[in-house]
Amino acid sequence: MISTFYIKIERRKMKKIILFLCAIALSSNVTFSQLTPASVEGISPGRNITFTYDGNTETRFTGLCYGKIYNPNSGPDVCFYSIDVTKAPSQCALPNFHYVNDSISVITPKVCYIVHNYYPAVNPSTGQLSNLNDETAAIQAAIWHYTNGLNVNTITRTAVKNRANAIITATDASGTSCSPTVTFQIISDSDPDYFLVRTTDDNGKGVSVSNIQLTISQGTLSTYTVNTTASSGGFSPSIEVIGTGTGIITAFSDNIVMPKGTIFRHDKNECPKVVLACPGPGALKITSDWGALPVELSSFNANVVNSDVTLNWSTASELNNSGFNIERKLTSDGEWNLIGNISGNGTTNNSQNYTFSDRNIASGRYNYRLKQIDFNGNFEYFNLSSEVEIGTPGKFNLSQNYTNPFNPSTKVNFDLAKEGFVSIKVFDNSGKEIATIVNEFKNAGYYTANFNAVNISSGIYYYRMQTEGFTKVMKMVLIK
Repeated sequence: MISTFYIKIERRKMKKIILFLCAIALSSNVTFSQLTPASVEGISPGRNITFTYDGNTETRFTGLCYGKIYNPNSGPDVCFYSIDVTKAPSQCALPNFHYVNDSISVITPKVCYIVHNYYPAVNPSTGQLSNLNDETAAIQAAIWHYTNGLNVNTITRTAVKNRANAIITATDASGTSCSPTVTFQIISDSDPDYFLVRTTDDNGKGVSVSNIQLTISQGTLSTYTVNTTASSGGFSPSIEVIGTGTGIITAFSDNIVMPKGTIFRHDKNECPKVVLACPGPGALKITSDWGALPVELSSFNANVVNSDVTLNWSTASELNNSGFNIERKLTSDGEWNLIGNISGNGTTNNSQNYTFSDRNIASGRYNYRLKQIDFNGNFEYFNLSSEVEIGTPGKFNLSQNYTNPFNPSTKVNFDLAKEGFVSIKVFDNSGKEIATIVNEFKNAGYYTANFNAVNISSGIYYYRMQTEGFTKVMKMVLIK
């Protein structure tokens, strides 16, 4: 059965401040050299790995790039990972001092998750290899998997291949809603005629920044220079907007923390981009569209097929759109839960279409909403106007486990056409029962069960579902 529901938009009642990060011009004429510069000077730790990409087998020295940010000659030491596996031309050879921050490109949630949860951001991270040359090469390969579709199983060095696969598995499970920390913001005050500026470090803790420059395109401001203080949580005093209900407010500083996940591009576009893995100070300008709304949503609907819900929505225009958090709750339960994230398209006047699939939902009535978030943390909600109902299956069924082959855990979907006692058990080739996945009374509906085979050796196994009037056996393969 396919059901469709449409949009109800819930907007916050206060005056909007919509912000976007701008390419930082240090004079009125913007060129690449006028942005926050960075250098990429070498790779360490790292190692040579051999892999196949785009039909070609090649050996590449791969790992954590090191360099400097803001001033390549005297700025703080930072580090990067590449986000482009494409082989760089000779003019991009290291060391290279011609990188600048890229205000257009948006890091994907999964690459963001990797730079926030693995070396050097977390040291040691879960499962980190003792050999950092292998560890950083595996992290780089996992990033290329998401940005360029690299098949990490083609890597010939076993330690790097296995670690890259482990990072990908963890990222697929948890890296659905990551975004870089917002370190420079213009924020609505409780009085709708005022705003504040906030500055933070990469962990969201307020820091002091002096001599932040402000301008407005219409009307006037009560002050045009503000300081933020760490003792106030990184906030400035309130600034009043005088004589206008609309206009463009800008704030500029050359001492803003550039967070992990910031993308840098070379002034030669054919060179690979890099993503910042260690925060450092740089010049940023943020712009506030005083009184505007960030995203104009033209449609929002849900299609229901069995226990799967597909959400589709379209925007007529977007301003500073970082992305959408997708949230769901049971109609009978007041708690909203984050179930995923879709990156936005920044600022555009063109229509954009989005899709998100929520799979294997238990029977019940649900509400869905989108939380649209801009690059500075401001947000608004878009609610699906009608609830979504997941009914009961028309027949019993046991599905193939996924993933398969697996190591060490997998999922098993099963459908119950009516309530009753159900068991799902695992057997080896001799017919010996080795594990129980499900063994309990359940209501009619669609279900997913997890099976962890951490203490079971590699091999072919069989799992059997039994309930009143229904028995089915499937094969699964465990490879360690």
